[in-house]
Amino acid sequence: MISFLRDRLQGIVAFSFLGIVALTFMFLGLPTFTQNFNTNDYAKVGEYGISQSEYFRTRNIVEENIREQFGQQIDLAPLNDFIDQQARSSLIEKYTLVKFFDELGLEIPSSYLENELAKNEVFQVDGQFNQDAFKNYLINFNLSKDDLVNDFASDLKLNLTVALLNSTANIFNSSLDQYLELLTERRSIQFFELSKDNVIKEFDVSQDELNTFYQSNLDFYQVPEKRTFATIKFSKENLAIEVSDEELDQAYESYLQTIPAGEKRVSHLMVISDNYETNQEFTEKVNSIETVLTANNFEDYVVTDSEDEGTLDIGGDLGFTDGQIFPAEFEQVIASLDVNAVSKAVFYEGNAHFLKVTEIDEPIVLSFDEKAQDLRDELEDIKFEDLSLSILSNLSGSSLELTEAENVYGISSELLTDISFGDNGLSAGDQSTVFTAALKQWTDPIEERQDSFKIAYVVSLMPAKTIPLESVLEEVRGVVVDQKRNEYLEDVFADDGLSFDEAGLKELYAIDNFKIEEFKNINRTTSLLANDLVNLVFNEPMVGTVEKQLLGDKLFVFSVLARNQGDKSSVPVEDLEAIKNESRSSQLQSVFNTLRLEYGYDDKYSVNTIIANQTS
Repeated sequence: MISFLRDRLQGIVAFSFLGIVALTFMFLGLPTFTQNFNTNDYAKVGEYGISQSEYFRTRNIVEENIREQFGQQIDLAPLNDFIDQQARSSLIEKYTLVKFFDELGLEIPSSYLENELAKNEVFQVDGQFNQDAFKNYLINFNLSKDDLVNDFASDLKLNLTVALLNSTANIFNSSLDQYLELLTERRSIQFFELSKDNVIKEFDVSQDELNTFYQSNLDFYQVPEKRTFATIKFSKENLAIEVSDEELDQAYESYLQTIPAGEKRVSHLMVISDNYETNQEFTEKVNSIETVLTANNFEDYVVTDSEDEGTLDIGGDLGFTDGQIFPAEFEQVIASLDVNAVSKAVFYEGNAHFLKVTEIDEPIVLSFDEKAQDLRDELEDIKFEDLSLSILSNLSGSSLELTEAENVYGISSELLTDISFGDNGLSAGDQSTVFTAALKQWTDPIEERQDSFKIAYVVSLMPAKTIPLESVLEEVRGVVVDQKRNEYLEDVFADDGLSFDEAGLKELYAIDNFKIEEFKNINRTTSLLANDLVNLVFNEPMVGTVEKQLLGDKLFVFSVLARNQGDKSSVPVEDLEAIKNESRSSQLQSVFNTLRLEYGYDDKYSVNTIIANQTS
């Protein structure tokens, strides 16, 4: 929504995408290298493509909003579908406004976009633009320079559109003054309130009426089923799970075998086949380089012979890979190269690449002592899980006697007596498990934790029953009488004889013990009336008339005695600004809803499942 978009824009300006920031690629000599291994969009909204970078930036904003609201420790995994829906909605909202901007025929000069983009700290080191940072960003998000600029342009269009719409949402002084006068108006009122307790009429209740009410409300007179059950708690502690030194040694060896080789930083020298008139010329060029290229002269030949203009000034640097960044043809060769080693020509999409590993970021390997406790915990978890499955297989659903189960596992049970559904500390799922199990039977696990769970045994049960009418006769009679009193109030409400003559009211109606009150010169904030009554009193335009309203089971009767003009100058400045902002927000929301309905992007959002599966 608009309010969310405005908050989101502030986030974008501050950090989210790259803010309203950027660089002149031509003038600053920024690399035009494109990692063109995969140019497919992650998703589309109408005619607009959504890059992987933009989609995941949007998800990150949604996730951060959730963390800010519920705490940084919240587990987001169960909320994945919700987060995806929120990201989708945000993108639909964004491109609804971008579409509006484009339809206005406005243009943002590319030079401005590139100039602004360069100023972002994401691409700077020590306050200066850094090509390594820029290149690694493109590689990490699988972007080309054009992708990056287009992403930034769409965010800027969003910002400008909201600003444009905001500037058109004007609050006219005349309507504002009128609203403030109504807001600060003071009134004098006379009123009284009646409830069933004020009705003094005696009502007869027949047996048929008692029977009818009782039969229609049997749920109120049900005694729920009660169960007595015993629970046995199984945990890593009371099952005495132990890990031997030999098992710990084997686990550490397995840990060492799973440590990756580390990330490698790679440079390349590229020969582009389209730059040569014949395949022979291209092949001769590749062979001539391959003959002379070594680790020592690699950077020199990049400067003189590489045809990737984007990496000429940075020694052909492509950034780091963990074995999954580049195409398989590259990664297979890189895996075989040690630091400072240079490959033979690698052909990809018709072009030739000579690869050099310039740096290896070795992984951190923990010593046995450093890793031992984590490994012990993992082994205990595995053993506990295996033992848990065995226990559940033998016990759940069985009719093994309670005392026998206690003897088998050496664990005492805990007895819970006369427990009814909904009147206990169990979760809804655990209650369902316990209350659907048969008598003298063990349930499926309840109160499952990472290191413990319980199984319940149904010791006894008392079936649900209905309390007979004779036992609740007076209670039913009282409820029926109260209904009749409320119906009498409805008759009073429908009558035209209501006034503020207390004696006359008591003579006309069977009511008593009420008080006619008068509040003088009150405004919306100084009265002692409840909010719903304040709104009722101050929304009544007539003076001197008797007004009445049924509010739930009460009858409210009032008359506005006088209306005194409000003083708009009494409204604090901060409240006045809040009123203006709220009005603008309402207008913006109305405009946005119209655009969203017109463009129909809610039905024009699609995800590239191939790309989504690769990044999931």
